[in-house]
Formats: sequence, C-alpha cells, structure tokens
Amino acid sequence: MQTYSLLLATIILLTVAALCVYVTHSSQNTLDSQKNSVLYQLDTYVSNKNDAITNMVDELAGSPTKMENMRNYMSLRPDQYFDYISNIWSEYRADINFASSLRTLFSTYPDLEAVYLNLEEFDTYLKADRINLNGKQLAKPFPEVKGFHLMRVISDQYTGQTLGELYAVFSEDAALGNQRAALAENGLNAFIYDNAGSRIFTANHQVTTEEVRTLDERLQHDQSIQFLDKRYEVQQIEASSRTPIIILASRQVFWRKVLWYYAIILTIGLLLIGILLVILNRTFKRYTKQVDLIVEATQVVGDGNLKERIDTELVQAELHDIATAINFMISSLDRYIEDIYTLEIKQRDAHMRALQSQINPHFLYNTLEYIRMYALSRQQDELADVVYAFSALLRNNIDQSKTTTLEKEISFCEKYVFLYQMRYPDQFAYKLDVAPAISKTEIPKFIIQPLIENYFVHGIDYSRQDNAISVKAYQENGQIVIQVTDNGKGMSPDRLAEVQAKLEAPDVEMVQSIGLRNVHERLKSFYGDSYQMLITSTLGAGTQITLRFDPKEGFDV
Repeated sequence: MQTYSLLLATIILLTVAALCVYVTHSSQNTLDSQKNSVLYQLDTYVSNKNDAITNMVDELAGSPTKMENMRNYMSLRPDQYFDYISNIWSEYRADINFASSLRTLFSTYPDLEAVYLNLEEFDTYLKADRINLNGKQLAKPFPEVKGFHLMRVISDQYTGQTLGELYAVFSEDAALGNQRAALAENGLNAFIYDNAGSRIFTANHQVTTEEVRTLDERLQHDQSIQFLDKRYEVQQIEASSRTPIIILASRQVFWRKVLWYYAIILTIGLLLIGILLVILNRTFKRYTKQVDLIVEATQVVGDGNLKERIDTELVQAELHDIATAINFMISSLDRYIEDIYTLEIKQRDAHMRALQSQINPHFLYNTLEYIRMYALSRQQDELADVVYAFSALLRNNIDQSKTTTLEKEISFCEKYVFLYQMRYPDQFAYKLDVAPAISKTEIPKFIIQPLIENYFVHGIDYSRQDNAISVKAYQENGQIVIQVTDNGKGMSPDRLAEVQAKLEAPDVEMVQSIGLRNVHERLKSFYGDSYQMLITSTLGAGTQITLRFDPKEGFDV
C-alpha cells in the first residue's frame, strides 16, 4: 500500500507542476492577446479620428470662403453675422451658417465631445460641445485640452501662414470600446502621443505619476523607455497615422493572478492526495477482507462440501466476478451428474413433440377429409362444404408462412364468412372483391380476417335480416386500398375517438379491439410511414375501416 500511496502522490504532484506551467503559459498568451486587441482597437480608432479631424478642418476652413465665414463668426456680433449670412443667401442661395456646420459635426460624429477653434488673430477662442452646439467664445489664454484629443493646424491656403489650430476631443470610452473592462482586469495601461510627443490619451490604472512624467519627457526627447521594463511588459507601436501607442502590462498584476491560480491548483492537489490516500487505505482493507472470504469458501469446497457458496453481496469489482465464477463452477459440479441423466430424457421429449407437431395436423386433415367424403356419399353437400371450409381455415392457421397474397387472404376470409353464414342463414349478406391487377400482391397474413371478426363479434345485429359486410381491395394513386364496410351497430363519436386514441397509444390493452390493434401494429411495422388506417363510424348505421399502404415485395414480416 505504501508503494501505491507514494506513486499516487508523485503523479498528483507532477500533475500540479504541469498545470502550473500550463497556467503560466496560458495566462501569458491571454495577456499578449489582450494587449494586441487593445493596440488594434486604439490604432483603428486613432486612424479613424485622424480622418475625422481632417474632414472637420475641410468642413470649417477648407476654402477662402469658409475661412472668411469662420472669421466673421468669431468677430461679428450675432446680428451682424446674421445679416452677413442673409446677404450670402440672397445673392448666392448658399447656407454658410457656421453654427450649422458645428452642429453637423456633432451629429456626424457621435463620439465627438468638444471642438476648440483657436485663431491667432483673435483675443478669444471658440469652444463648442454637446451643451453649446453653436459654440461659445472664451477669453484667452488658450487652456490645456483634456481627454483624448487630436489637433490640426489651420493655414492660409495661398501663403501657407499658420492661422490657428483646431482641436477635436473624442470620447475615451469610444476609444477603448469593449476593451475598457479588460484593461483594469489584466493590469493594462494605454498611452497615446502625438507627433510632437505630447500625450493625447491616457488609460492608467497602475502607472505612478512620476513614471508618467518621466515617460512624457523621454518621448518628447525621443529617448528610450526601457526604465519601465522592470515593472511592466512594454509594447509600443506607431499607428498608421504615425502616432505612438504604448501599452504597459503590470507584472505585479500578472503574477498576482498567476500565483492565485497556483494556490488553487496546489490546494486542490493536496486535498486530492489526502482524499485518495484515505480511500486507498479503506479500499485495501476491504479488498483484503474480500480475498480472505473467497479463500475460506474455496477451502470448504475443497473439503467436499459442494453446497458451499461465496456471498457475492460481500465482494465487489473484479472480486465479485471471480466469486461469481467460482459459485458457477461449484454449481456446475453439483449439477453435473443430474444433467447427464436428464439430458437424454429431455432430448427424447423434444423429439416426440416434434413428431407430434407433424402427426397431429395430418391426422386432423385426414379425419376432416374423411368426414367430408362421408358427407358427400350421404348427399350432405352443405355439410361437406362446411367441413371443407373449416379444413381450409385450419390449414391456413397452421401454415408457418408470414406473408400471403391478397387473393389468398380474400379467399381465406370468404371461407371464414361462409362458416358464419352457415351458423346464421338468411341473416346477412357479404361480398369480397379484389382487383385482378393487385391480386398477387404480397401482404402480411391475417390483416383482413380480424377486421371481419370484429364485425361478427361487436357489430352485427342478429335481430335484423338485412345485415351486410363487404371487403374491397383495389389500387388508387399507386397505393393498395383495402376497405371493410358494414351496416352494423356502429360507434358513437366518443367511442370512435377512444378506439383511435388507443390504437396510437403504446402498451394499451384494448379488450374489445385486440384484433384491430394487432393489425394496426403489424401493418405499421411492415409498411412504415406509407401505411394509414382510417376508421369512420356512425352509431346505428355501420362502420368502415380503410387501410392504405404502398405495395412492398420481398419483405418478411
């Protein structure tokens, strides 16, 4: 047991070590994937917003006319500016309202939060946001723009002289998209800088103020940022717009998560070792007791007591199989002599029954034929016909064939009905007809006779003289159709619904329709989905049962 315990503990500890290595590798891959996702998100967003601010500059100051309009909007009083744009409208039919252009920017870019317009020739600057869509002029000095922002220089299109700057502030939530929660969870920090080295976006969770300041200074002077490698995994790219994007992954957060996984794995491993050692100890004790039980029983059998058995309720697993095999062997030995003597007797009995099964039918046929011939010799033709019909029914019942033809089935049913007519003369009429084209079609035996028998047992009214039953078999739309129609007692709608429900219900005992259910189940099994049984009945007017199925050749029931 000590060897098994040591081996088990070693396997579990090796598994724990392998899981720790796997968790470390998997966590690193997850972190790398997350960093790449954040970089891709920010790169895509910065590229889109660079295109957006370029379009904004073109919309607001993309031509000398637009520049003049922008200057007038900032220099004229509202009433003067209104007169200015009214004159333009009257003369050129052009709407150049600068406030409308600002509002258009905010509707075009849902993530745009603010626009700053700073022209050097004015002592004021214009700020428009989602509260003041038309913009509001504020006194200089121009403030430091906060949030994720981009800037474009506004220049004179003829001289190239710098006239001012346009700043666009975008939503930081939109910049990160669905990556914001992942940043905090995985200890990621994101920084975006413009071409001049000024920070235009920050998503900071772990980087200290001093580290951010040093990072800003080094990027402004185009210096290395390797000082961050000790505490962070650094990933830096230059966006498609030549905008530096830096992702810092905190090593402390990463290893804190990994060590937490280590602790969980190690705890589970130690608990598993403890539990398995306890189970192993109990299993070996129980196993030893079971082996002793088997040994004691075999010793008793060895002493000649063939009635001894091992209690299989007290042994488990493979020992249960061994104990069962030993018990079987002992029982076989105990029965050996008796089996030798009884085997021959059983074989003789079986042989006799086989002979009887062949002799008895032939005896009955010969006897019935003798009775028929005797009746004919006495001019009892009607009795001879009855005996012949009964003999034919008997032969058909004893025949082991599972299928027959429609022609033979109808012939069999005709003899069956004939016997009933002999019992009840002048009380009912019958007609059985099969179309010649389908007379040789193979069908399961005994699928029509039970339906006729149902009529004689439940449907016929012996107090009447006009009882009638007909059976028709014909082909319609490629299907075989068999109709059994009578003018008997019929069924009420409730009784008809009950019969139809019981036909479809599994394992339902139908005392009054056992033949009907037997026919239904056999045809359903034989013909599959092509088979249908339709029952229509009117109380006091009779019943019609219609069977439909596709013809099927060479299939055993």
